[in-house]
Amino acid sequence: MTTKFSHALRRTTLVLVTGLTSVGLSLALASPASADVAEGWPQAESVDLLHALLLLGGVPILLFVVIAGAVYVPALVRGERIAPGAPHVENQWLGGPRKSAGELAGPDTATSEAGGASGRW
Repeated sequence: MTTKFSHALRRTTLVLVTGLTSVGLSLALASPASADVAEGWPQAESVDLLHALLLLGGVPILLFVVIAGAVYVPALVRGERIAPGAPHVENQWLGGPRKSAGELAGPDTATSEAGGASGRW
């Protein structure tokens, strides 16, 4: 029990240290971006936080929803199951109706084309 706990503790510590290091390095490297505007340049307008969140977060989420709808809605309208591991649709017509080999028509005469392949040279 203690080995599982120590393994989980080490893994959690590693994830936290890696995450905090990445965030810290990102902030440290982004600090030059907070420099003042050069003399003679116009002052930039401040960006509204709500507008930035809608633009950066809302547009990708909306695009994701539209693509997911375009993929799943037609299948749902046809009545297909979309869950993973769903059985195949039984009433698909791929190559004609299902018949066993005993149900195929056999040749009636020597010139009949029924019954399968007929190889000729």
